[in-house]
Amino acid sequence: MEKIIRYAFLSVMLLGFACTDEIDTVYESGDRVYFEYEYQDPFYALTRMIKRDSLVVSLGKLPDEQTRFDLKIPVKLLGQPLVSPKTYKVQVIEKGDIVTGFASAVENVHYLPISENQTFRANEWTDTLHVTLLRRSLSANFSKKEHKTLLLKLVETDELKLGLRDGWELKISVNNYISQPSWWNPYALGYYHPEKYKILLMFESEEFYATVNIMNNATRYISALRSYLADNVIIDAEPVKRVGFDSLIDLYN
Repeated sequence: MEKIIRYAFLSVMLLGFACTDEIDTVYESGDRVYFEYEYQDPFYALTRMIKRDSLVVSLGKLPDEQTRFDLKIPVKLLGQPLVSPKTYKVQVIEKGDIVTGFASAVENVHYLPISENQTFRANEWTDTLHVTLLRRSLSANFSKKEHKTLLLKLVETDELKLGLRDGWELKISVNNYISQPSWWNPYALGYYHPEKYKILLMFESEEFYATVNIMNNATRYISALRSYLADNVIIDAEPVKRVGFDSLIDLYN
């Protein structure tokens, strides 16, 4: 659904985006590992992946009864696939040397303990580091915008050295509300609010698709959102105001 919505608004976006990759570490002999988290460029209709050293995880999209989330972080190999499994190390750090910021997430409160020693499987170019995130101690209030930061760092071992320098560390920002997606365009959709995002997801129905050509007519999609907010009273719990298309509306005016 998100991919369809992103494509719908490419016709009204005026923003541009450029991405360059710099290789800071020249590959030498020996097997090397590094983080490489990629996502679809929201300003590009065709397939183009962007590498990042930080990501935002919004647990507010999960069902209310789900209290934890298994985050899968790709760890890549520089060199040939391993003949046999080898060990690499990952540490939770307080401050990044490559990524910016300080850690604020607490073990057993916001995430489960992460084993320092990890195994990279044989015959694979990419393996997965699993991090279990916990949401009960995070506020779901959008106005507070509470988030916690987890910083991870790869550590060289006798078996596996480190690959590209921009993949040595990874910053994970975790929240429990539905944060603004990268494709959200305020010029087309107005200010961002999680309730407006939920309404867009509600439009994923056969009835709606039968009347709106989402891929080729984004303005009709925007009109549907505007009309829904005009016809239905959607309340932001804190502060207690009505969610409008252009702003929050005081209920007592």
